[in-house]
Amino acid sequence: MRTITEYITADTIMPPFFRYPRFLLKMDLSQTAKLLYSLLLDRSELSQKNGWQDSEGRTYIVYPVSEIAEMLDKGSTAIKAALNELDAAGLLVRERRGFSAPNRLYMKIPQVPVVQFSDHMTAIQSEKRPS
Repeated sequence: MRTITEYITADTIMPPFFRYPRFLLKMDLSQTAKLLYSLLLDRSELSQKNGWQDSEGRTYIVYPVSEIAEMLDKGSTAIKAALNELDAAGLLVRERRGFSAPNRLYMKIPQVPVVQFSDHMTAIQSEKRPS
């Protein structure tokens, strides 16, 4: 295990990191699903740069479950469950591509910040939204 020995200063070069959208903090999702969303959001940026858009202009990701599982150090069953959670929450759409071909994954971002409690979502009023 590596020992952390330095404090962050004005000149510190930050390590690579994943974005973690704040709306995920209030969503009723497992930690694996939240981490997976951040990973897929990061991968979406790469797809944008590589021009991976479908005929409707939507950016998609091709990321096999086995590779996601390896990246997050989880089993494929846990990743499939997290994908199902994101799908059910409306944050991900999967398009099946045929026998043994990886699915296309389409990431979605809520139009307004939301708070989700179990089976319903509530928009945060703009005057109550943190700045």
